[in-house]
Amino acid sequence: MSRPGPGRPAGIDSVDTRQRVIDAACRCFAQYGYGPATNNLIAEMAGVTAGSVYYHFGTKRKLFDAVCDDVYGKIVARSSQVMAGAHTVRGLLRAVLTESMRINHESPELAGFVATAPIDARRHEELSEAFGKQAATMAEALAGAVATGQEGGLIPTDLDPVEVAGMISAIVDGFAHAAASHDAAAMDRMNQLIDTLLLEPGADPPADP
Repeated sequence: MSRPGPGRPAGIDSVDTRQRVIDAACRCFAQYGYGPATNNLIAEMAGVTAGSVYYHFGTKRKLFDAVCDDVYGKIVARSSQVMAGAHTVRGLLRAVLTESMRINHESPELAGFVATAPIDARRHEELSEAFGKQAATMAEALAGAVATGQEGGLIPTDLDPVEVAGMISAIVDGFAHAAASHDAAAMDRMNQLIDTLLLEPGADPPADP
């Protein structure tokens, strides 16, 4: 059994340790923002040494990149499942919002990070590339789902899939911001209201004949 090299904290090669740091950083960035969330604070929340954080990620910017990959990777994977097949615009919005509410129940810190990450990326130029990459991946997945709905005759083909995806994303992002300051029960009621008042079936514009 190999032993940690000089200067490496015990357990430094553990995948579990790395994931604990990512999870703690996600909570810290969501709660405090990128600037105030120091590596020492993240290490304390993760229950590891500051040396562990440095060994795995080197810099806080690289840690932010890793959190982006982890958070948005999970969201894209789950959203892709519920968006599979052809949907109307309202069907897509309902599916993505419902899955967003499930994620908020299971991992509130993910919603918090999604709400704060765009703000941090605007404030800190060094974060813009990592966040932009994830935003582009999300937009591409959603635009692809819109195109599938068009191919299935459920969404008019004269609509730009990228623009429709942007509209849906803006609404879902708004819910993510709301989730950062409301409890899960309030968000469920809000989701029910939007479903009842705005997403009733039959209200979609007619697709191509």
